Amino acid sequence: MKKILIITDALTRPLYNVRTKFLCDTLIKQGVEVTWITEKYQQIPFNINCNFIQIPFYKRSGITRKVEWLIKSTLSVLFDYKNNYFTRKILSVTKREKYDIVLCSTFHTFGLKSAYTVAKNKNIPLHIDLRDIAEQCNANIYSTKLAQHNIIGNLYRKINIIRRNNILKKADSISSVSEWHVNFLKQINTNSILIYNGFDKEIFRFSPQKTDFFDIVYTGRWYGHIMQDPTLIFSALQDIISNKLIPSNILRIVWYTNTDMHRALLEYAKKFNLQNNIIVHEYVDRALIPSILLDSSICLVLSSNDTQGIMTTKVYEALGCEKPILCTNCSNGELYNLIMNTHSGLATTSKNETRNFITSQYSVWQKSHYTHAESNNTEFYSRQYQTSLLIEHLKSLCTK
Repeated sequence: MKKILIITDALTRPLYNVRTKFLCDTLIKQGVEVTWITEKYQQIPFNINCNFIQIPFYKRSGITRKVEWLIKSTLSVLFDYKNNYFTRKILSVTKREKYDIVLCSTFHTFGLKSAYTVAKNKNIPLHIDLRDIAEQCNANIYSTKLAQHNIIGNLYRKINIIRRNNILKKADSISSVSEWHVNFLKQINTNSILIYNGFDKEIFRFSPQKTDFFDIVYTGRWYGHIMQDPTLIFSALQDIISNKLIPSNILRIVWYTNTDMHRALLEYAKKFNLQNNIIVHEYVDRALIPSILLDSSICLVLSSNDTQGIMTTKVYEALGCEKPILCTNCSNGELYNLIMNTHSGLATTSKNETRNFITSQYSVWQKSHYTHAESNNTEFYSRQYQTSLLIEHLKSLCTK
C-alpha cells in the first residue's frame, strides 16, 4: 500500500475525528502517501500533515445560511442531495489520481456514496470505518435538527439506513468500534472487523498530580438526559454532601462540554442543591485533556443501558491516564465489561454503589491528594496497537 484516499464526514468538536488523524499520521510515518477529503465545516485546531482537501457545502452566513441549511437539508432527506454533491466534487478532484485503496470513516451515511463511487471507478478496494450507527440508540440523537421531529426523524432514519446498507453490502470490508457494532454489521457484510478507538499512549499516561480539590470530571459532548441521564451522579453527590461524607468545599463536579447544554447542567445542580459544587466549561483544546484527567480524582462517564455498543473515547483516555472511572446508568454490555475487567473503576446503575465508590476514592485522595487506578491490559486498548491492526488489514486488501 503506497497511496490511500481517505474520505470522512466533517471534522467537528470535540473530537475532530482523532481516530482518522492517528491513522493518517501513522501511515505517513510508514511512507504511505495520504489524501484526506472532508467537508469544510469548522476551523480545525491542529495541522493535518497530508494532502488535505476541504470541500464547502454551506457557503453563506447569517440568516441566509439558515435558509440555505433548510433547503439543502430538505433536499438531502428527499433526494440524497449532499451525498450526490460531494460525489461529483470528489470525483472531480481525484480523476487524475491513482490510489491503492479508499477508506471512508463516518458516523452516519455522509461520504459513503463518494467513497464507493471513487473505488468502483478506479477498481480499487473500499474499506468503511463506521464509528457509530443509527441502531445503537432509539432516539435520533445524532440526526440533524430537521430530522429530530418524530415523523420526519423516523423517516430520515430509515432512509439513511437503507442508503448506508446499500453501500455496506458492496464494500470490501468494514470496521467498527465495539463487538456489538461488528456483530450487527456482519449481518450486512460478513467481512467486518473490530478496531477499538483506544488512547494515544504517548500522551495519556499516569503521572501523580496533587490537587487541592476532589474533582469528578466529565470531558466531551453531553447529549442530554435521554441518552446520558445525570440524575444518578447528582443524587449520589447530594447524599454525600448532606451526610457530610466529603466536605462541600472540597468536592466539585467539573464539566468540559458543549455550551448549549450548560444551562441544563446548572439546572440539574440546582435541583439537587449542588449549585456551589458544579463548574461548567466549554470544550478545551485536546492538548489539555491529559492534564485535566490527571488533575481529576474521578473521570465521569454517562451511559445508558438503552444504548448498544457505544464505547466513548473518554473511557480509553481515562484508562490511559490510570484514573478511576465512574460510569453511571451502565450495568451490562461491553462498556461495563471493559471497566470491570480492567479494574479501572465502576460501572453501575446503583445509587449506593455510586456513593460508596466516590467516598472510597476520596479516602484514597485524603492520603496523597491524588488517585490512581492501576488498570490491567491497557496496552491492548492503546491507539497505537489498534491502528496497527487496521493498517495490516488495509494492506491485506491491497494484495488481494
